[in-house]
Amino acid sequence: MRTIQTTRTRTLDCIPAMRTTMFAVCLLSCFAIGSFGSFTSVAMADETAIVEDTENPTPPDDDPYGLNRIPEVAKDIGVESKIGDFIDPDSPFHDHDNRFVNLGDYFDGQQPVMLSFNYSNCPKLCSVQLENMVATLAQIKFRVGTDFKMVSISIDPTEQTSRARKSKDKYAFMYNKGESVDGFHFLTGKREEIKYVADTCGFQYKYVKEQKLFSHPPVFILVSPEGKIVRYIHGLDYDPGTIEKALIEAAEGKIGSPINQFSYALGCFVFDESTGKYTIQAMAIMRIGGLLTILGLAIGIFPYFAFRHRRTNTRNGKTSESSDTVATAPITH
Repeated sequence: MRTIQTTRTRTLDCIPAMRTTMFAVCLLSCFAIGSFGSFTSVAMADETAIVEDTENPTPPDDDPYGLNRIPEVAKDIGVESKIGDFIDPDSPFHDHDNRFVNLGDYFDGQQPVMLSFNYSNCPKLCSVQLENMVATLAQIKFRVGTDFKMVSISIDPTEQTSRARKSKDKYAFMYNKGESVDGFHFLTGKREEIKYVADTCGFQYKYVKEQKLFSHPPVFILVSPEGKIVRYIHGLDYDPGTIEKALIEAAEGKIGSPINQFSYALGCFVFDESTGKYTIQAMAIMRIGGLLTILGLAIGIFPYFAFRHRRTNTRNGKTSESSDTVATAPITH
């Protein structure tokens, strides 16, 4: 009896241990199953990603170092061609002497205007643009103040007229030691007026707050004596011949020699936007050739008709004399 009771006691003592062992085995089984499921899910996700990458590969970066990317400071600036449009003559500004002026005061119907958008506190670009153009203008036959005007509108609404005056004196002296100072005009104005005229001319600029400067393209706009936008001259390098032809075009043939005016009337030169220069138009050459042909024929044929007319008159004169002689001769019987 004792043996049986002892065995029962031992059996009862082992039951809690067995339960604990079974619980541990169950936990390990669940953990193993969960780990296998997670591993399987990850493997399937990786396999799916590989398939998707294979089907839709990421395009390679052609410019990993950003050498060809447009800098932020150069975005949203440029020039939109507005050739043929008219500038509002009633746009108000202040000139370098702090006098109130309208932009139309410079469109006198006689001289074209070379217009630009700059500002005196520009770190570098404006100075290079204006200095290069002034140096080019010194090489051409047309004179600032006599044949055309130069007008620069400051894109900085905080610029003072005293600062604009210094800029005018600087470039007028650089041009011909100030002899043509009356042909240079540097204007200041309110933000709204500056933006309005800039938009009319297709000139796009912006203020870069982080660098405290204005970002803008270098361009000169040739305007007719009546205020019509005629031509854009881009960049910082200017060809004297191109500038001369642009001024003749802007003046609508009102300046230059008779040959220049004749060439403009026939449309001998056309502006090539791809090169930024004027080229001879084939149709104009044909027109000139036709006119020269007509002129040559006229010169060649005129002597013939003149000689023929003279000969005819001579014959008619002799015939008349003969008739008079016969009529006045005495009749003898």
